Amino acid sequence: MTSQHEIDLKKQKLAWHDILDISSRLLSLAEQNNWQQLDTLHTLRDKKLERFFSQTIAVELVEIIQQDIKKIQEQDRHIVQLLESKRDALGDEARNLNQMKRRLNEYLSADNRKL
Repeated sequence: MTSQHEIDLKKQKLAWHDILDISSRLLSLAEQNNWQQLDTLHTLRDKKLERFFSQTIAVELVEIIQQDIKKIQEQDRHIVQLLESKRDALGDEARNLNQMKRRLNEYLSADNRKL
C-alpha cells in the first residue's frame, strides 16, 4: 500500500520535472529568437514555481531541487545574455537604418535642388 507521503513525493517529483522541462524549453526558445513564446512560457513557469514552493517540499527532494535551481539560474543567465545580444543587434540595425534614411533624404533633397 502506498502512503500519502509517497503519493505527495511522486506528485512533487512530477511537478518539479515539469518546471525543469519548461526551463530547458525557455532556453531553446531564446536560442531560436522566439521571444513571444518565451514570454508566454516564462509566465507559465513562474506560476508553476510559485505553486510548487507554496507547499512544504519533501525532504528527499530538497538537495536535488537546490542543485537544479543552480542549473535553472545558469539557463536564465544565458537567456538574459541572448536577449541583451538581440537588443544590441536591434539597436545597431536601427542606427544603420536611420543612417540610411538620412543619406537617402540628403540625396533626395540634393536631387530636388538640381531640378
